[in-house]
Amino acid sequence: MKCIPKILSILLPLVVALFCMSGTQTDAAELSSKNTMLLLEGIEQHAMIYGEGERKVYVFVDPKCPHSQDFISMINENSKMRTMYRYYIFFYELKRFNSHDLIAAIYESAAPLQRTLEVMVGGKEMRTSNQIEPKIETKIGDIARVADEIGVSKRPYLIIAKKWD
Repeated sequence: MKCIPKILSILLPLVVALFCMSGTQTDAAELSSKNTMLLLEGIEQHAMIYGEGERKVYVFVDPKCPHSQDFISMINENSKMRTMYRYYIFFYELKRFNSHDLIAAIYESAAPLQRTLEVMVGGKEMRTSNQIEPKIETKIGDIARVADEIGVSKRPYLIIAKKWD
């Protein structure tokens, strides 16, 4: 009986996350296709990694999307989620927010994850430029191609990596 509270304390952050995700129009999907996994692994070098957990969660967000901001804030505020999962965060623009230049500015910064948290959690304004480095455009394009191929349609969009035997 003593282990029940401990189990609940471990599962609670995940249940809260899943509940919040259903309320913010997110998709959580177990990876069922090795092709999808290969696509995601092909862009891992572009990810901002947040957390130290063993399970990988691939997250597609738009920095101006309120639902994406809520999700990143939830991860930021819940250290248990960051110890259970390792979030691979990718920016994928929702055209209605016109966030391409902001995405590029965050990727060009010296510490993209820290800048992401400042902008998405802290509400910090960031100076953008119309002149984007070619390597940043390539990164944004690579992520967009994979997201399109996978069928990412909402933000945030989550894919929880299944452990392959």
